[in-house]
Amino acid sequence: KHSSLCHQLCSFLIDIVAWIMCIASTAVVNWRVWSVENIKGIGSGNIWIGIWQVCFWKDPSNDGNSFWHCEDLNEQHPSLPREIFIAQDLMALASIMNSAALGLISFALYNVFEPRKHKNFVLTFFRLAAFLNLVAGILVLISVVWNMSAVLHNGKIVFPEDFELPQIPSEQHIGPSIYLGYIAAGFQLLRSGKLSDPDPGRSFHTRMDLRGSGSDSFVLGLQMGFDVLQVRRPLFYD
Repeated sequence: KHSSLCHQLCSFLIDIVAWIMCIASTAVVNWRVWSVENIKGIGSGNIWIGIWQVCFWKDPSNDGNSFWHCEDLNEQHPSLPREIFIAQDLMALASIMNSAALGLISFALYNVFEPRKHKNFVLTFFRLAAFLNLVAGILVLISVVWNMSAVLHNGKIVFPEDFELPQIPSEQHIGPSIYLGYIAAGFQLLRSGKLSDPDPGRSFHTRMDLRGSGSDSFVLGLQMGFDVLQVRRPLFYD
């Protein structure tokens, strides 16, 4: 019983990890890594491209005194590829939906400890969270797959002239942020399936009676809440 409870608690923590990974993938400037040669003003020969910024070590005088420099990518630059702008919107929306899903799950788990709450009331929040996780996972997948496809096809990026950057690199690689997005999407889709309850009548007793001593009631309530998350065996019988 205690091992099952620990397993279910770890599963709930996966939701938090997926949310953090989604935000990190959105924010980190590492979706594409370009390698360039003999480009004036670029010290390291590498350009790191995200969905919000492009960064590189700038060396204006080519004397080895370089500094970290970033340029913002926004709708004021219509020459940028469409997948960057779409990823900005989808990844931001997915992060918001993940936050809302975590809030719903936390609220539902809190209400598990309320003996007067009906099971359908609690399950509604779990199902809403599952739906938000599902949509968020799909949005992240669209973003990372589209951008990864552009990298694999060595797609060019027409940067604004004031960026002083090439349109096509000599070589480009998939950045860690895309892999991070894949993992986050996988966790989100996995957890959306775990949170859906195909047979709510088997999850826990309608009355959700938590009578008992303080410690026993706490453990029993926590077990019941995570039993809903995993849709495992019933905890109570009529």
